[in-house]
Amino acid sequence: MNPQPTLQARLLGHELRRVREASGLTVAELAARTGHSADYLRQLEDGITDAPAPEPTLWCPWGTTATSVINVLCRIADRIDLFAPLGIHPALAHLDPDRCTAYVPDGTTVDRTDVTLRRIPHTAQPGADHPLTRFTLPNGPAVVLYTHLHGAHFTEEPDHLRSAYALFELLSETAGPPRVE
Repeated sequence: MNPQPTLQARLLGHELRRVREASGLTVAELAARTGHSADYLRQLEDGITDAPAPEPTLWCPWGTTATSVINVLCRIADRIDLFAPLGIHPALAHLDPDRCTAYVPDGTTVDRTDVTLRRIPHTAQPGADHPLTRFTLPNGPAVVLYTHLHGAHFTEEPDHLRSAYALFELLSETAGPPRVE
């Protein structure tokens, strides 16, 4: 069996690495303190589990879990692209205009200065009407977030990733010039 990283395990691994590094510990030092092998800790940090089939989707109600996952994704993503027909979801925090672009319909009021805005003309038909966010991660596939009234849907399923990449390519071609508000 070839162990594969799961979405939840990758996020946990990123947080474990962040906390370990913030504490100034090497993997070997943490292994000595916890009684686990350095190889085991490296696997944890890489999100490797012995799950037979990685689960590419995480559903969770709004609350601590959803907000924690969003915070981790916002912190570790190389790029964040938002299709925000209703404005930018308030749970998306700690962004910056160099990494984050929000595509909003022309005329939508956005009071965020931590993103680069691109206005979508009313004549453009992006092919989606539901907000979604694509987090491009440094190691592994991107993660797509669909925000719903009662919860958050995080996925790295290939069909969702293909759709998200196609949507943001189309938006990039049809939106107005980038600007920071």
